[in-house]
Amino acid sequence: MKDDLLGAVSFLTILGGGRPPKESSKYWFSLAGVLVAAVSGLLWQIMGSSFARLLAAFLVVLVILLLTGAIHIDGLADAADGLLAHLESGKRFKVMSGPEVGTFGIVAVIMAIGLLTTSLSVLKPNALLLIGVFSLSREFVALVMESMPYAKPEGIVSVFARSSGVLARAKLILAGEALLSSTLIIVSLGLKGIVLPLVMLVVQLAIVLRAKALIGGYTGDVLGASIVATETLALVAGALMQR
Repeated sequence: MKDDLLGAVSFLTILGGGRPPKESSKYWFSLAGVLVAAVSGLLWQIMGSSFARLLAAFLVVLVILLLTGAIHIDGLADAADGLLAHLESGKRFKVMSGPEVGTFGIVAVIMAIGLLTTSLSVLKPNALLLIGVFSLSREFVALVMESMPYAKPEGIVSVFARSSGVLARAKLILAGEALLSSTLIIVSLGLKGIVLPLVMLVVQLAIVLRAKALIGGYTGDVLGASIVATETLALVAGALMQR
């Protein structure tokens, strides 16, 4: 369990001591989200009452990017270029794996960071909300790994592409974790908070179903993109409801 947990934290953040993940580390992805959200959420609450709200939100987003090593935002850029551009199917993997960032990727990153920063500046600082949203986004990713095919023979997330055999009821456990995270969101926002998990679910499905249709399954870039997109649009929804 300790190795699985440290492997998940090391894979999804700059913490964890560089420990390589195992197949079953994906079942602990949510705790990596909790860690990132707890640190950035605490900063959000401290700064939210003493700084200009937009500046505080920008610094919180910067901390999130630093803690995650910007791995998810990088995935968003690559996935946007590979899945949104008009390309032959054989070229999509090449575009997503290349070092260059195209127009779709640049626009996606700018929009994500802009919307996330604006949403945090509008929302009342709430660490519990961030914990619920950040853990749920990563639980969805683990569920995708359990339910969909990996689109490449090898890659950054290929170690997770098969069930570890450690948890026979992995999908049920992950669904339970997702329910707990959704409950945290609802507790933090009230009953109207149920909208956020629903938004996240719709966004997640839209991204992975498009990926399956175009490239045959998910990749690390697709999962990174889904984490950023689900978190950002959930907080946008929360900000709109607060207004």
